[in-house]
Amino acid sequence: MSNLMKKLFEGFPYAYGTDEGGCRWSEVTDSLFQRHESGEEMIGIYPMVYDPMEEVSPEGPAAWQMDGGRRFYPTVNPALWKCLWGAIDIDEGDESIVYAENAAIILEALDIKAWVELSRSKGCHVWVFSEDWVEAPIMRKALKAVMQKGDIPYDAVYPKQDSLEGPPGNYMRLPYGGGRPEGRQEALEDGRALTLREFIAAAEANRTPVEYLEAAALLWEPPVTKLPPMREYSKVALMKVDGTRLRGVARRMFDDGPHKYYKGQEGAGKGRHGFLNRFARAMWEAGYEHKDIMSWTKDLDAKLSTWWPEDGPKFIGRQDCDRQIEKVVRAARQQANIR
Repeated sequence: MSNLMKKLFEGFPYAYGTDEGGCRWSEVTDSLFQRHESGEEMIGIYPMVYDPMEEVSPEGPAAWQMDGGRRFYPTVNPALWKCLWGAIDIDEGDESIVYAENAAIILEALDIKAWVELSRSKGCHVWVFSEDWVEAPIMRKALKAVMQKGDIPYDAVYPKQDSLEGPPGNYMRLPYGGGRPEGRQEALEDGRALTLREFIAAAEANRTPVEYLEAAALLWEPPVTKLPPMREYSKVALMKVDGTRLRGVARRMFDDGPHKYYKGQEGAGKGRHGFLNRFARAMWEAGYEHKDIMSWTKDLDAKLSTWWPEDGPKFIGRQDCDRQIEKVVRAARQQANIR
């Protein structure tokens, strides 16, 4: 089974993600998948591969150069970053399964077969497998279009980037690891958990033609952000008309945006959600009141398209925007140990 699983989840062949959240530079082999299935070593796979068909270089994805510990390609053609699968990560607690199933329904209405997996916590993953290598932006836009049209909240889509300067990107933890929590990390079909053998056979038989993904990608609309009216701010003091002044760390975050830590979107607490959380925490630590933190965090969310132009705001425009901002602010309060 390991060779079949490796074929289904084919990705970057020279590194994999560890269960602890790190990257291990080692060739991805059949035996690695055997260890995953047995529970000896739970792994994640990086979906993005540069020049997998060796259109430019006979070395294909191994044609990187080194600069210290950084790997990069001397010249990058974004169209050569490709993948064979994509996934949606949904982390909405007990509601995750409903959102994931809705996403799968919309995908299948577009003739894109999707597989829902209960992740090891309370979230869900939605998997899509392509018949052939597809450009990473096409896969990303196809998945984001579905979530956008269905007004479905999600944490991330994989691949996480359209292109990279060099490998490996961000990995996705694989299902069917040995020692997994009972009833989780298995694909579902009609509410029934599939065995690994059943899942691989069904997924291979229902790979999606690239042209279907291309058609779905055309449905994605870049977010249109409505920034808060300029009259609400003083350029000198950055003060709202109600007198709430933003200062210190929170002021710098609001003005300057995320550091590379957040932009990288690697690991827990990063990306747009992590940036909003850290901003709200900075406001709690500075002694602001709940209503002011809610207001400023919502305004910062509206500005996120400045730094994440393709993704736009995390919550603005969603029906549950206020509820989601409230969750961020409350979580930040707990982290700041404010009683």
